[in-house]
Amino acid sequence: MTKSKSNFTLSSGQLTDWRSQFYASPMNRLAQNICAGFDPIDACRRPEQTLSLTTAVGRHFEVSNMVKPTVDGPKWICAGLDLLRQAMEPECELSAAYLFYWHKLERSHYVLQTVANLLERCEPLDGRTFQYVMKHLVPDGGNWQMFVNLVSKYGVMPKSCYLASWSAKRTLQLNRLLKSKLHEFSSQLHAQFTFDGDASQLPALMERMLEQLYGIINICLGTPATEFSWKQQEQSLQLTPLAFYRRYIQPKYALQSQLCLAHDPRTSSCYGRNYSVGYSSNMWQGLQQCYNNQPMPMLLQIMSDALSGGSPVWLACDLQPRFKAKCQLLSLSLHSFEQLLGLPVFTPLDKATRLQYKDTGRNSVLLLTAATLDAAQQPLYFSSQRQSASEPSGNKTTSTINLNETSVTTTTTTAKRKVSGGSGKSLTLHADWLREYAFEIVVDARFVPPSVLHASRTQPHIELPIWDPMGALLS
Repeated sequence: MTKSKSNFTLSSGQLTDWRSQFYASPMNRLAQNICAGFDPIDACRRPEQTLSLTTAVGRHFEVSNMVKPTVDGPKWICAGLDLLRQAMEPECELSAAYLFYWHKLERSHYVLQTVANLLERCEPLDGRTFQYVMKHLVPDGGNWQMFVNLVSKYGVMPKSCYLASWSAKRTLQLNRLLKSKLHEFSSQLHAQFTFDGDASQLPALMERMLEQLYGIINICLGTPATEFSWKQQEQSLQLTPLAFYRRYIQPKYALQSQLCLAHDPRTSSCYGRNYSVGYSSNMWQGLQQCYNNQPMPMLLQIMSDALSGGSPVWLACDLQPRFKAKCQLLSLSLHSFEQLLGLPVFTPLDKATRLQYKDTGRNSVLLLTAATLDAAQQPLYFSSQRQSASEPSGNKTTSTINLNETSVTTTTTTAKRKVSGGSGKSLTLHADWLREYAFEIVVDARFVPPSVLHASRTQPHIELPIWDPMGALLS
């Protein structure tokens, strides 16, 4: 074997030297003793009271009609439902489990169709796209366009009419069942396509496959009602979930009026251009993930304008494990890694380089509800509600569910007090943290500058591959 110029050998002599140098430093000994019994990330965290939020606050804006955060579902669904609830009474909760049910069924169908499509395109089984699909068959995660797909086709349902089952809260076993069958079905589709030499027999085969997946999902998650009784102002109406959405929510909060903007600073991505991610949907012929790329100062300004106008902002960001401590603050100054480890961590690379080397990426959703500006009207920090478990309370409301010929009545509790600002502690996000770890926002088009709105509506879409970091699904 030819010796490479880049080879580096780890020798015992080097280890001996490094050991001597390491223990020659009293700070290394102290740090080692601390981290032997504590989380090293938490050990680097500064006390929050030492981090001053600001010294000169100009203005503060807060969404006044915020509701108690939706729980019992993925954050991307819960945050989306909380946006829809802006059009409803604060005590009315929507079922995240209902949309999660349809997400699993539609995604299963989407995978089968994707496999058939890749076979027709002669995608090799060991090709990167095919292998990525096989690895990410039925994830719980999603994106804004997936949420729009589900609500536009299936509507929404009050939480009392479809509660989260055991498998909706603990999805591991359900996902294992679906993955096993989807791998099996993908193999059968490939065999049928190879035998026939075309895809003519695949639709009938996929229909039989999807019926079996439908059975698994219904057994594990329960079957949603096709319609329910909704009482308002002494009037009782029999509504389907889609009719409920169109009648009570869409006139006040139209999903089609929301715009998705992102910040991708890589040199391969141009500002002002539209991008989409291939195979990033949960519904065949539904919306794929798409966004208009904008510089971060523009996103911060749009976020501030939306919140000052009373409209919450859907934010996709990078909530790495080091940010999931019990603190209520996200700031680049929150940790002092150099003091404990003797070297900087997480910050030496810029945002674009961290994206390229997979050191960062979108992975979670927050719903921003407040903004604070400095004296120069520049964003200082934003606030988001944290999801917390549902709290029991006193007043009861009754909803009637019609399951074919069987009528089922469910009783749930709603808050006694007027809900303002939701429940749970708020999370404060510094503008400097957002510049590094925010990747995508969804806002009402009313708050988007005309130039950005024009670009989003007229520029052609450049498709990114399914494995691009900007296409990562959100928890």
